[in-house]
Amino acid sequence: MNNAVLILAGGKGERLWPVSRANWPKFFLNIKGKYSLFQEAFLRARSLAGIAGTLVVASHAHRYLLKDHLAKIGARLPLDNILAEPAAKNTAPAIVLGLKKLLAARLDPVVFIFPADHLMESGRSFAAAMRTAAKLARSGYIATLGVKPTAPKTGYGYIKADTSRKIFPHAWPVIRFVEKPDEPSARRYLRAGGYYWNAGIFVGKASVIWAQLARHAPQIAGAIGAWRPGNSRQLETIYAKLPSISFDYAVMEKTDRAAVVAFDAAWNDLGDWESVYEVLAESQDLRHGCPGIDIDSKNNLVFSTGNRLVVTLGVQDLRIIDTEDALLILKPQYSQKVKAVVKQLAGSQLLQAHPTVRRPWGTYTVLEARDDYKVKIIEVLPKRAISLQKHLRRREEWTVLNGRAQVQLGKKTFSLGRGQSVKIPKGAAHRLRNDTSRPLKVLELARGKYLEEDDIVRLQDDFQRA
Repeated sequence: MNNAVLILAGGKGERLWPVSRANWPKFFLNIKGKYSLFQEAFLRARSLAGIAGTLVVASHAHRYLLKDHLAKIGARLPLDNILAEPAAKNTAPAIVLGLKKLLAARLDPVVFIFPADHLMESGRSFAAAMRTAAKLARSGYIATLGVKPTAPKTGYGYIKADTSRKIFPHAWPVIRFVEKPDEPSARRYLRAGGYYWNAGIFVGKASVIWAQLARHAPQIAGAIGAWRPGNSRQLETIYAKLPSISFDYAVMEKTDRAAVVAFDAAWNDLGDWESVYEVLAESQDLRHGCPGIDIDSKNNLVFSTGNRLVVTLGVQDLRIIDTEDALLILKPQYSQKVKAVVKQLAGSQLLQAHPTVRRPWGTYTVLEARDDYKVKIIEVLPKRAISLQKHLRRREEWTVLNGRAQVQLGKKTFSLGRGQSVKIPKGAAHRLRNDTSRPLKVLELARGKYLEEDDIVRLQDDFQRA
């Protein structure tokens, strides 16, 4: 294997709330074009390393969702190529985890490390930059992609290149990395020249990156280095003791092997709603996902996941973000302050999931919830099943709306067709399975004094969930 790619599918995308949520984060979103951000990242990865050479580091909760998400574009990524992190610990531990997988297989490829949630041009400019980065990697450097700045952005980190010491065309050693600056500093960087936006893409030989991690972040490299791949319990114990730290801070700001490759093409980290506005404004497509009427209105972004009519009348310079259970309206200058809303919502289900919640086996949609009952629509994908489980504080009733269900209740297993129902007592082990080639849709009525999702005791699960 000459090349490998690590796609880092982490982060919550909190500044893109209410569309981005913990159970369906930013990289699943389709912002522009026909592919999601993660699908775009995978296609870039496949062009460099093929499917076998592409690894994804992600939350355990997203592992099967990512696999299914790629299957929608005909990409059959093996589940073993999706490495599950027990906890979010920023990019340095995620990169070490991926490198451990490669080095344990006695492979030392050039590794391209991509975020899963950036939007960028994937044509000739990208290919040329990656070729230069690979040459740097084979020469012992850790290359990072530097995007030529077009404005004094304060939401990006910057890289100062030593343009007096060219290594290859459009590639120089790094003098320093700069955290997100204030606007006067950003303007000064643009006037001075030699500064680039930090795209968060790194390229290096696996052994070189590992050696630099061992030198500058020995706690992380040593702990994960002792991990036996496949041992999830051991990895949970290791991660519990790891610091949360970015690869930039852990290695790139300290190493003497850092080089920057200039990338003069479209790139956006989609870090807030103003970034989304800028991207969609380029194609004059400032309505996303919904019908609408605009009268005497201009410079507005309307981004919807709910498909309901959104009308603007006599307003301008607004960002209107509409979902089934939350509506966000803001002025452009407040885009970075969406995290303040997220902070106030700490602990709320509004941060965790949309009304339709995706699971490895399918989805469920909450239709109505009150203190003593909850109504859901459950859809089970073909050849999938929910976990064998029981509830300690509620009882349920399932009614089949479409398809044929295989139901396990206690020691009994039986089939239900359209219109047929079954009652599930509190404390009874039960499971819903779809053995057919068509989707199964079931109406669930839950009753009890406590109806939250944590009232689940999983007894057996096809997707290795706790």
